[in-house]
Amino acid sequence: MVNAKAQTKMEVWQEIRKDKERGAERLVAEYGNRLYAAAVLLCANDQDAEELVFRTFDQAVKKIRLFDPSRNFFTWLYAIMLNFHRMNHRRRRVEEVPMGAAEDLPEQVAGTAAETHNADDEVANAIRALSQPLREVVVLRYFADKSVEEIAAALDIPVGTVKSRLHNAREMLVGLLPGHGKEKS
Repeated sequence: MVNAKAQTKMEVWQEIRKDKERGAERLVAEYGNRLYAAAVLLCANDQDAEELVFRTFDQAVKKIRLFDPSRNFFTWLYAIMLNFHRMNHRRRRVEEVPMGAAEDLPEQVAGTAAETHNADDEVANAIRALSQPLREVVVLRYFADKSVEEIAAALDIPVGTVKSRLHNAREMLVGLLPGHGKEKS
């Protein structure tokens, strides 16, 4: 029995191969919101996020023959998007700020629900302070809700490296966020 996600992935993949225009429409309908949400976290503004998503979908349709149907479709799309983001980042050499909802971060970082609303700016500033490799794993894990294995596949790095980066990012975020750092004796 094939699960619904796998069925959708196969349908989208096959539809793009048969009819690029209809397949592209289906691709955007199925994955547009999730991919855009991830792009907003990576980019400094909505316009850059929209451009990044557009380029990602365009590239995915053009390169659909390279997709391995045994892989996760969203992870493949995210890898394409991340490559475009990295190219843009290298060109600009500017740190981009992921603007995300603090409530999606682990409790030790985000704090209580009452603090979450006021913590968005603090969280954005703390995430801005992370290096790009640490920021990428934080966005994938806490905002795109990817497993360690999926992050490793998307970034083409070992699982141990993902775990190490997540650990280091959490430690840095806890130290960077006021009221969430380790108590001084």
